[in-house]
Amino acid sequence: MTDHKNTPIPFILLLLSLLLSAADVPEGVKTADDYYWSGKEKYHSGDFRGAIEDYDKASALAPGTAKIFGSRAAAKRKIGDKEGAIADARTAARLGDKDARRILRILGYDW
Repeated sequence: MTDHKNTPIPFILLLLSLLLSAADVPEGVKTADDYYWSGKEKYHSGDFRGAIEDYDKASALAPGTAKIFGSRAAAKRKIGDKEGAIADARTAARLGDKDARRILRILGYDW
């Protein structure tokens, strides 16, 4: 039988926590946040369709994140997709985005 009385529990917990945190996201795998910020960069450089593609990927990974839908609504508006923009703004508003709520209210839409 092994004597565990001398095993330093805090050290083991620290080691375990480091190992688990390193395993969160494998290198080279993009997160929803990565796609969101990539979409923001594309939006600000005028690549609205590229931004929408990145926001699509971000929303698939984090479907409950209001800022993704609000940003995608803005990009869709820029390419003339009014219905898509309103749908995304409504989703953003339902998820708590106060700017989306304000804009929809100004335009006379419910969320």
